[in-house]
Amino acid sequence: MRFITHSQTTFCYFFILFLVSLINISTVKAQTVADYRRKYESGKELIKQGKYDLSQEIFRPLMRELPDNPFTAYAHYFSALASFKANKSDEARLTLEQLQQKYPSWPDMDQASYLLANIFFIKKDYGMALVNTNKIKNDGVKKDAESLKRYYLQSEKNISVLKDLQQKNSNDRIIAEVLTDKLWLSTNEEEKALAKKLDSQFNLKKVSNPPAKQVETKQAYNVAVILPFDYNKLLVEKNGRVSPIAVDMYNGIRLAQQQLAKEDIQINLFAYDVGADGDKMLTLANQSEFQSNDLIIGPINGAAIKVAVSFANQTKIGQINPITTNSQIVQNTSAAYLYQASVESQARHAAQFARKQFTTPTAVIFYGNTSRDSLLAHVYRQKFTESGGKISTFRKIGSAADIPKMILALEGTTDPGHIFITSSDQNVAINLVSSLEKRETKIPVITQSNWLSYSMLSYDQFERLQFHFINPEYLDYRSEAAIAFKQAYIQARNLIPSVYAYQGYDMMLYFGRILKEFGTNFHNGLKSKAPIKGAIFAGYDYRNANDNQYIPITKFESGSLILTNPLE
Repeated sequence: MRFITHSQTTFCYFFILFLVSLINISTVKAQTVADYRRKYESGKELIKQGKYDLSQEIFRPLMRELPDNPFTAYAHYFSALASFKANKSDEARLTLEQLQQKYPSWPDMDQASYLLANIFFIKKDYGMALVNTNKIKNDGVKKDAESLKRYYLQSEKNISVLKDLQQKNSNDRIIAEVLTDKLWLSTNEEEKALAKKLDSQFNLKKVSNPPAKQVETKQAYNVAVILPFDYNKLLVEKNGRVSPIAVDMYNGIRLAQQQLAKEDIQINLFAYDVGADGDKMLTLANQSEFQSNDLIIGPINGAAIKVAVSFANQTKIGQINPITTNSQIVQNTSAAYLYQASVESQARHAAQFARKQFTTPTAVIFYGNTSRDSLLAHVYRQKFTESGGKISTFRKIGSAADIPKMILALEGTTDPGHIFITSSDQNVAINLVSSLEKRETKIPVITQSNWLSYSMLSYDQFERLQFHFINPEYLDYRSEAAIAFKQAYIQARNLIPSVYAYQGYDMMLYFGRILKEFGTNFHNGLKSKAPIKGAIFAGYDYRNANDNQYIPITKFESGSLILTNPLE
């Protein structure tokens, strides 16, 4: 019989412990990897749920370098993604840069480069954005990165920035393409030349240089109407009626189309909506179908206006802005027009009216604190003095409370021939009327038509105090033509027409008849045509101008608002 000694017993004991420990270590290691994976998947799920801060708490410990953690690099990426989605772009950038430095061989590094490029594009750090897009090797990610690059560069409004970027990246096709799109409608010859150069260098075939419209009479004329038709943004009035400018104006244009057809003038209407987006307008202008139009009405918002005006200037297709009174929009253009009279034209013609209307050639000018008020006052003063008139007082209104003192200051002096006042402050209007009513002698007043909407003032007061109104949108709703249009509109739309519907109708009738009379490229004919009454509105005069030079001046007579300077 063989006996086991004490020393042998001790050896066996420790040997068994060693085996058990190996088993435990293996089990612990397996449990640790599983735990890391569970946390990793949990963090990704939290991102999907939009719980970005919670996901970062999960990923933060996973970013530590531990022997058994296979998710360190992935944790960096997803932590950065969570930061990005939580609008913590700087934090995301630092994490991604750390990922690139520590794990340059990570197999999904293209995803990190894409995300980092996105961050730099948002910050408009285009140089660093391109550094990261250029690192991308995977074809699918590279395609997405090119779309990302195109999107952000198209959103860049500063042409100089894009020019500089193109010079530094002269072989980048997307930069060249975006820059060419921005330049080809420019009125600057150097910019147009650069667009042609890039188009040729990269074979973009973008600079189609549509030929200028020749004078041509047609059986039917194509008219593009570019207005903000987006029904998701329409305002609903208290009575439940949707009443946007665009829809009402377009409905008026359509009724004019029907009337013109009765006159053997065929108009084809094409409606577009680019909002205020200059890039969308540029894309539209590049389409050959759009270039076949003979007249463009709109757009009326933002950067889209500038692109449309440039397009009109190049192609000689007439373009009408139906809303604005900003003359700068049509400066140095030969084919773009304002349907309304510009602010400067309103002031000049009001001054001419005053010189003819009032015997005493002296004026007092008061003006409010807006840039429009100031522009009206300064142009009025210039034109009135050029016509031989004199300005006895030229004063900015500090506040409505100053008006009584300003009128009182006229006492003891020779009464001026009239007062010209421009202000959109209702209290200024109220105080002026009150102060003038206290005077024994009356001084005629010329002001803007918005004063007619001030409910605290009566038409009787305006008539008694000899008020005259610069009234470019004057419309005699009692006229047969206005009544007939209203009835036709109600029958067609089951709605009362707004002023925009009347404007759309009258504008389309006028320019439709211009197309019939002069054909396409009608500009010389329009600018030499004698003033003429509108179908509903008071009249049109585009002689040697790009905005309507006929400005109605109205006043009250026997309780009715009448036109003092009608066209014969």
